[in-house]
Amino acid sequence: MAPRRGSIARPSMRACRMSLPRRFLHYFIAGLLVAEGSFGKREHRNPGRFTFTNINSLFIKLVFNFLTKELGIPKETVSIYITYNKRIADIEPQELIEYWSKELNIKPEKIKIYPYTREVKKLRTRAKHGICQIRINDKKARNKIENFINSTLQQIITAAGEGHTESP
Repeated sequence: MAPRRGSIARPSMRACRMSLPRRFLHYFIAGLLVAEGSFGKREHRNPGRFTFTNINSLFIKLVFNFLTKELGIPKETVSIYITYNKRIADIEPQELIEYWSKELNIKPEKIKIYPYTREVKKLRTRAKHGICQIRINDKKARNKIENFINSTLQQIITAAGEGHTESP
C-alpha cells in the first residue's frame, strides 16, 4: 500500500531487522552512560573521573549496580553527591543520606549532601530526593567504563550494518 500523499514513508519492521545480541539491558545502560555520564579531561587534574547524574532513583540504582557488579568497580572508589533545592525538596539532609544509602546499599559516609536555595517559577517535585551524582575518581574504572561503552556501541553498529535488508 502506498503512503498517503504528504505522509512520510516508514520502512516496515521486516525491512529493518537487526540481529542484536540478547543483552538489551547493556545497550540501555550504554545509552544512559553516554547521555547522562561525563568523563574528566585526561589533561586536567581529574583524568580518571567519571560522573553519572540523574534524578531518577531507578536509573541511579541501575547504573550504580551495573558499575559495581557487572564491571567490578569497587564500591570504595565510588562517591555519591546529592544536591537539592530546599524550596522543592522538603527533606532533611540526614533523610536524604538514609534514603540513598538504602537505595544503593552503601555506607552513609560515602554520601555528601549539598543543599541550595533557588527561586523557581514552577515548583517541581520530581527531584524530591535531590539530584544524585555517582562520581568515580579512578583511572582503571574510567577505562573499564569507556571500554564497555565503546565495545557496546561497536556491537550495535556492526549488528545494524549486517541486519538491514531490503524489502522484496
